[in-house]
Amino acid sequence: MNGNISSSPTKKRKANDGRATTGGAHDVNTGKTNDGGGFLSSWFGYFSGRRDDASSGLGSSSREDNRTQLDRMEEMMMRMEEKLATVSSVESRCEELERKCSSLETMLESTKKHIDNKIDQKCDSLANRLEAKVESVRIQEAGNALHHKYNEMLIKNQSWEYSVPVTGRYDIAFDDYTDDEAEYLAETAEDLKDLTTKMRRGEFPCKWFDINVEMSDSAPPFSYEVNTELYPHWNEFAAALKQFTPAINLLPDNCESSFTFYSVQLNPNATLLIKDALMGMPFKKLDFTNNNIEDGARGGMSVDAILDVVESNKHLRKLVIWKNQIGSQHIERLCSAVRNHHLVELDLFDSCEPGIGNEMLASLLTIDDLKLENLNMSSNHITSVGITLLSDFLATNPRLKDLDLSENNLNDSDAELIANALRSNTTLQDLNLTDDNSIKQNIGVEALYLVMSDDSSLNAAADSNHTCQIKGLSSYNWHKNWRINRGSKIYHLLFFRHETGSNAKHFDDLDVKILPNMLDAVQKYHNHAIEHDSLRLEPLSIVYEITRKWDKVFPLYKSLGVERIEN
Repeated sequence: MNGNISSSPTKKRKANDGRATTGGAHDVNTGKTNDGGGFLSSWFGYFSGRRDDASSGLGSSSREDNRTQLDRMEEMMMRMEEKLATVSSVESRCEELERKCSSLETMLESTKKHIDNKIDQKCDSLANRLEAKVESVRIQEAGNALHHKYNEMLIKNQSWEYSVPVTGRYDIAFDDYTDDEAEYLAETAEDLKDLTTKMRRGEFPCKWFDINVEMSDSAPPFSYEVNTELYPHWNEFAAALKQFTPAINLLPDNCESSFTFYSVQLNPNATLLIKDALMGMPFKKLDFTNNNIEDGARGGMSVDAILDVVESNKHLRKLVIWKNQIGSQHIERLCSAVRNHHLVELDLFDSCEPGIGNEMLASLLTIDDLKLENLNMSSNHITSVGITLLSDFLATNPRLKDLDLSENNLNDSDAELIANALRSNTTLQDLNLTDDNSIKQNIGVEALYLVMSDDSSLNAAADSNHTCQIKGLSSYNWHKNWRINRGSKIYHLLFFRHETGSNAKHFDDLDVKILPNMLDAVQKYHNHAIEHDSLRLEPLSIVYEITRKWDKVFPLYKSLGVERIEN
């Protein structure tokens, strides 16, 4: 019996122990759940079983103690569950904080980029301002240096006096000179003294920043001895010109300084003086007019001397050589000057020797990247040989705006070639073909008329040349705005057709693209046409004639996407 009593509790405890550990819900070592409540519940179940075992095998006092301990353990487990819940909340809070940190990092990166861009912009702005300031200081210092040199020139000239006596006309006549020679010597000496004195004072002798030495082109050529008498005066003039550079350098960039020699007679020694004085002078325009040589007496600046001066002047943009003697030996040098100096204006009126005009024109037109905007080749014996190349050149839409081919030997075929080139040219603004007597009224002139204003249809009128004015050929393209010229031509055609009521019948072959231009021209350009050509017709009359012919007009409106409104 005792043996049974002593063994029973052990077996019961083992049974209870086995019961407590066999169920998956009470296995504390399984690790199959992450739930804190499940873990505590397993332990709670275990101790509850122990409590039941204790109540059956122990006394009341022991059972109370066990219950108290179990209650404490239960309370502890509940606290642990609460803490675990708190930990879970903390983890969620941490995840939220991580998201906010990530968002803040993104915002910080964006802000950093924005600030970096602002800093870069500010730095660029400051760099540009600094660069502009440095450039301003540089320009100011350069200007100060130019003013300093100009003032130095004036100081040096304070004590200057014209060293050559100027003799009056009637005093010279007694020294065995004719009246014409005496008048020429007296007037030239007085003019040279006046020009020289002004340059010594730092002034431009003429308006528009020009040094203009102009003699009468009607004066006869005087002898070598007569021109030699003026050599001392030319010496004074050349010395003043040579020291005048500081005055030219003070001019703003948009001012055109120029030197003009018009019908001047020089002996060879005086020519060398003037050439030497002009070498390297920063004139933007050089004009040598009527400087040809006749019998070795009347000699201005020869072509060779002019080209020497041109090649020394890096500022030159315009060159005029009138009535000189340009030969084949000068063509290469002249074209080189046009190319290297990027000349925008070349005037060679009546300067090419016979047979040279075509070669000169062809050589100019074949210069790569030609910058010329104004070219005068009038009176240079140009024939059909040079016109084919010219027409091809014009068709490429070059920079050329003004072309003078008057007084040459052009014919009807040449006029037709030029007219054909003008169909695609939109840059040429002025063309002079006057006094080319071989161009006949009914062939060459008609071809030019047709390209200026083709009134065979509205399309043809719209496709005419609207930019070029041909001198002596009516008043087509009178306005600088080519759109106004086009609209005016369309209005003219509508006006003359309206007189016979024939506008509507021409709509069959009308390109729909021209309809807006036509109506626009009626509305906007009739005032220009009336002002220019005294046309007396209200635009509403033309509009009424067009719109009342709906059978003709409607297909055009429909093709433009305008739906017909039925009554």
